Amino acid sequence: MCSKTLSDGGEFYVSDIYASQRIPEKLRQDSVLYGECLSGALYWNDFLNLAKKCGFQDPRLVSSNPITINNKEIEQKIGHISFYSATYRLFKQRDLESDCEDYGQAVIYKGTIQNHDQSWDLDHHHCFKKGKIEPVCGNTWNILKSWRFKDHFDFIGDFSNHYGIFDGCGKSMPFENSLNSSNSSSCC
Repeated sequence: MCSKTLSDGGEFYVSDIYASQRIPEKLRQDSVLYGECLSGALYWNDFLNLAKKCGFQDPRLVSSNPITINNKEIEQKIGHISFYSATYRLFKQRDLESDCEDYGQAVIYKGTIQNHDQSWDLDHHHCFKKGKIEPVCGNTWNILKSWRFKDHFDFIGDFSNHYGIFDGCGKSMPFENSLNSSNSSSCC
């Protein structure tokens, strides 16, 4: 997953099974759990750190769904570990920060992306509605401005003022909300 294979502005998607914590070695060696694609699951935060070490500073969760286990024997083995099927979108871009910082920026989606004339999703919590001013963090602003979709947005602001962490971009497990929602974007 090294970003050296992508040119600047490149992106790719990664879909896999992720765990809520690191899998203990005993469980990693369990052939039944391995066959169920559970014992090899990567801890979600380890994945994010690996992605960042490889040059993808701001991995974006596109979708996630909790994996339900309907087998009492497997449930007893894994105990309190939760598993999720998730897709991430990774961008190779040098000017991204490690956190979502607020610079007072916003974008307006023009509705010009093919087959997305009313709205378009960047990731699981960025759904841009046509004509609506949407506040964004500096990373989202940079991704859209220097990326292949830059002609589909109007950009408001710059980096002259800093207001701290962008509200709503916490540092908790990204799948937490998927247990209580349909995990689909609200407008697309």
